[in-house]
Formats: sequence, C-alpha cells, structure tokens
Amino acid sequence: MNSIISLDTRGRLVIPNEFREALALKEGDEVLISLDRKTDTIIISPIYGKPTDLVRIELEFGDTPGCLAKIAKKIAELKIDLIMTESKSSQRGKKARWDIIADISKSSNSLNQIKQLLLQSGFIESMSITKIARGRLHH
Repeated sequence: MNSIISLDTRGRLVIPNEFREALALKEGDEVLISLDRKTDTIIISPIYGKPTDLVRIELEFGDTPGCLAKIAKKIAELKIDLIMTESKSSQRGKKARWDIIADISKSSNSLNQIKQLLLQSGFIESMSITKIARGRLHH
C-alpha cells in the first residue's frame, strides 16, 4: 500500500484510514517516527504496548555467517527488547549494518554500559546508541 498525502499548515499529516485499519491503529495509539538522513526518508511505525525506554541502536559488524545471531544473543542476554530491526550487508562478505529500535527498560544496564558490553563482545566494529524522545522534539 502506498499513498501520497499533504501536510497541513502546522506540518501535521493524517494517516489514511486504510493504513490505520490494516495496522489496527486507533486514537491514542503511539507510532514511532524516524528520520533517516542517509536516505532522506521518514518512517512511521506502530509501537504496540507501552515501551517506556526506547533507544535507537546502530551497529556495524563483519558480514560473516552467524555474526548477526551472536550479536542478537548478546542483546537478549542484556534484556533488551527489540521493537523494530533492519539488517543489511553494506559490503557483501565484509561489512553489515543492523539498525534497531529497542526498549531497554528491563535491562539493568545504562546506555553507556550497554554500548561497552556490546563492543566488548568482539563482534561489533562500531556502534551508536541514542534515546528516542517522546512527544515534541525541542532543539
């Protein structure tokens, strides 16, 4: 499904009814809106339940068989709940990326500790982890 919609004078948009019905979205439900500066796209994704501590994790790692599974196991051990993920090879057989939206509310580790523990696993070459703001963004 695709649709072209217009922003109103305050920059708001209405998600078409067909989309809301297909995703069972109703008034008051939360959606995650993400800006991907690399591709100049905005992504809107439903957030089911009420995650309380959302983060975006961007990982780069060696594109070898089983590496993604090993990283996923480490993430599970840290009690990080994956909400939305996308992984892809950036250089086939050499480098891969994994972009994650996650709820870290059940993890006993801080953002910095999570980053250090993932980097110490030996599978990840570089990463960033940032909190996701709720509501309006203020700069």
